[in-house]
Amino acid sequence: MPPPPVIPIRERPSALVTRLNLVANDANLYTESLRAPGYSDSTGNRDLAGIGDSLLRQFYQIEGRTRRKSRGAIQDIVGRLASNNNLAARGFALGIDRYILNNPSNQGAVPISLMATTMEAILGAVFLDNGESLAAVKLVIIQFGLGWPE
Repeated sequence: MPPPPVIPIRERPSALVTRLNLVANDANLYTESLRAPGYSDSTGNRDLAGIGDSLLRQFYQIEGRTRRKSRGAIQDIVGRLASNNNLAARGFALGIDRYILNNPSNQGAVPISLMATTMEAILGAVFLDNGESLAAVKLVIIQFGLGWPE
């Protein structure tokens, strides 16, 4: 099977929004979420990733409490599902690497840390773009296959 076609750089943010079945109110947030540090500035998507990381952890805290899970059980889920390795694995499985605006020094390779950061940054962008809606973020978390395990 041939590899999927390369998405032109300018189309990547809108293609991601379409892929996630979202409506972008502020397309710049999605562009920022896909920007690797060094692509056009030294920060890249790190600011949005910080928001997304917090939201993902909050999601697991709320879901765990709703399910009456112990603090230890919740922390186990956070440690497992919100880990960089898991986020990166999910991102690669979903083909998110096709959308990343990569640093030229990476020579096309997407490091695990960049994929994890990008996954978090997308969550941050969704949150801000949807009026700080946790419900919108929850939908994307589930689309990413990061929902609470049953």
